[in-house]
Amino acid sequence: MKPRTCIGASVALLALGHASWAGEGPRSLTLDEALRELDQQSPTLVQARGRVTEARALATQAAVPLVPTVVAAGGYTRNSDGRTIDFSKAPASISELVTGPLVLQPLGVWTVSGTMRVPLLIPNAWADWAAAQRAADAAAATAEAAREQLRASLAQAAWAATAADEIVDASRRAVTVAEEHRKSAARGVTVGTEAPLAVTKADTEVVKRQSDLAQARANQERGYLALGVLLGRAEPVRVLVPANKRGDDQDPSSLLDQALSSRPEMAAQAAQIRSAEDQVRSARLRWLPQVSGSGTLFAADVPYPTGKKDGWRLTLDLVWPLYDGGLRGGKREQAEGALITARAAAEAQRLGIVQEVQDARRDIAVAEERLRLAEQQRDFATAAAASAKRTFEAGVASSLEVLDANDKLYQADVSLADAHGRLGIALVALDKALGRMR
Repeated sequence: MKPRTCIGASVALLALGHASWAGEGPRSLTLDEALRELDQQSPTLVQARGRVTEARALATQAAVPLVPTVVAAGGYTRNSDGRTIDFSKAPASISELVTGPLVLQPLGVWTVSGTMRVPLLIPNAWADWAAAQRAADAAAATAEAAREQLRASLAQAAWAATAADEIVDASRRAVTVAEEHRKSAARGVTVGTEAPLAVTKADTEVVKRQSDLAQARANQERGYLALGVLLGRAEPVRVLVPANKRGDDQDPSSLLDQALSSRPEMAAQAAQIRSAEDQVRSARLRWLPQVSGSGTLFAADVPYPTGKKDGWRLTLDLVWPLYDGGLRGGKREQAEGALITARAAAEAQRLGIVQEVQDARRDIAVAEERLRLAEQQRDFATAAAASAKRTFEAGVASSLEVLDANDKLYQADVSLADAHGRLGIALVALDKALGRMR
């Protein structure tokens, strides 16, 4: 009686623990709802969008040399000596030309000025700005790639959690079947058709299935918590996935073309190449002169030598660096190296996508075949378990044969759940490889 008492207590504790967790109830979302929530609050996506904002701001900074700038200035100057020429006692011809005193150097003066500088010809600045714009485009495409990867991870985690749900259901059924067999074995012992050892074996099977159920529930809860973390939450979340569909039957070459044209990783690599090309162009344009114009308005509280306290000035500036210590050559070599790296990275990315698509198609084919075989295995195991139960109750089969048949049925249920999950994960991987996770 003690073993049965312990088993009954174990069942009660398992039920109580599960009821306590189930009472809290993980929040349930459809896959579409979970994906929308992911887009809104995922910390990973927030970081990716922050990097895009940073890249756009850098592009804005790169455009500064191309737009007019306005500067206001003011100050006070105190000289050690002042010099003023008084023309009041000069001949009439001079005093008529110069009215009032002529200040050569004031002792103290307050001045204000405003200057606008207009770039007229800054060749390399245009290339720098274009390179920064391309880099921002690459950052945006990279952020989109991170978003698609995260969405695929969420969908695959949802399929893994769904498989865990099915395994929990299979474990519950296995516990029920094991308990029913224990009762049948006990009846057989009572009527004298079975030895007491049959009950002991049945009790052992019940404990084993309860252990499987406890592990399955732990895996289920772990999967729910992983989904919650992906959604930026600290509590478990259940995501309901749609029914599985069959894989793509399109021609492999058309699938590859679709993947290469729609994947944001390829767009990011193309933008990186264009950015590197613009940097090479910028390095070459540094050999050309730069032309700018500026206009200044100025005023002081002491008259200038012109006799006025205000005025304006226009200047045209040309700067042509003839020797800069090798800066232009170094920048050109750096940009050419970056271009070689970007082109190699784009080719590596292309090959990686080709492999990803082919692997996903292969995984789908394998998963579909495994699912078909798992369904057959479960049908056979169900029939075998039912037959073993009937023959045992008729006194023909032994308890060991029933336990073996029930174990095979449980393993078939677990294999079927695993096959369902793997097929869903493989289908999501193909959608990700083809750029469909938007």
